[in-house]
Amino acid sequence: MTFSWFVPSWNGDFRLEKKGKKGCLLSVVKPTPHELMVLAQFLGIAHARGWTEEEEITEENNEIVLKADVAEAGREIVNLYMPVDRSITAVKFADGRLEVADANGTWELIQRAEKEEEAAGKPPEKETKAATVKRPTPSCPQCVDGAIEPATEVLLAFLTDQQHEDWARRRAILVVGGLTGHRYLLAHRHSELARRFGRICWDVENQQVLHFYDMTVPPEEEILAAKLILEHREPWLRNHSTCLPDFGYEFTQVFDNPLGDQYLDGVETAKIMTAAGAAMASGVLSDMAGLSKFGLLGEALGLE
Repeated sequence: MTFSWFVPSWNGDFRLEKKGKKGCLLSVVKPTPHELMVLAQFLGIAHARGWTEEEEITEENNEIVLKADVAEAGREIVNLYMPVDRSITAVKFADGRLEVADANGTWELIQRAEKEEEAAGKPPEKETKAATVKRPTPSCPQCVDGAIEPATEVLLAFLTDQQHEDWARRRAILVVGGLTGHRYLLAHRHSELARRFGRICWDVENQQVLHFYDMTVPPEEEILAAKLILEHREPWLRNHSTCLPDFGYEFTQVFDNPLGDQYLDGVETAKIMTAAGAAMASGVLSDMAGLSKFGLLGEALGLE
C-alpha cells in the first residue's frame, strides 16, 4: 500500500508517505526559519493527539514517524501552511486518473484516495500521489538565467509522457487551459527559454505572456502549480491582472479575477515583456507547439 502527499516548500516539499495500516512518515527538505515555526505548530498538534513524542524538526532531524493517516496529518499541515482561499489539491491515482479539489473538498478527496489504496490489498504498479499547490502571485519579476536543477519527483508524477519528454529536453511543457482551450507553454524560471520570454508562461494562441510567479517554491513546483491551476482553475491565472497586452496583440477570453483586484493584483512588481524577448523565444518553441520553422510570431505575421 503506497500513498504520498506533497506540499511545496522553499527548498522542496513537506512530504507525507503512508507507513503501515495507521501511520505515515513526514519528511522535510532544509526547512527555513518560517517553515520551522509552522512545523513547531504542527508538532504541538501532533503531541496533543498522541501522534508522536518528537520534540522538534530541524534540518538535521528532518524525518519523523507519525501515528496518523496521511489525510489526518496532511490536513493539519495544509491548514497551517497554505492559503485556504487560493489553493487546490490534485490526486494522481495509481490507475492514471487525476482529480482536483478546492480546499473544502481536499480532505474528502485525500481520504477516498487512501481508502482506495487500502482496498486494493496489494501495492499497485504505480503509487497514488497527491499535491497541494497555491496560486502563483500575479505579475512577476524578470526571469534570468541560472542553474537548472533536475525536475522534482512531484512534478514528474503529474506530467503526461509527452510533457515528461518535453521537460527533459527543454525544461518546458505545453498545457491546455481547462476553460479556454488555449495552449500555454510553461518554462522553468532559470531556463534560457524563460529568460528570453521574461516570464514562465506563454499563451500560444494569443502570442503573449501571462504575468505570474511563485518564488516561494522551487521552479519545478512553481510549474506544477501553474499547470494544475491553468488546467482546472484557469481564471485564477488568466485575468486582467495577469493578461497585460504587449507587442501589438490582444488577449481574448480574459476572466474577472476571482481572488483579488481586477487590475492591480500584484501589478507593483510588473515589467512588461519586450518584443525582442518574444521574438527570440518564438523560434525555440516552434517544434513543441507544432508550428512551422518561423515559429509563433512568424505564423502570425504571414511569414510562412
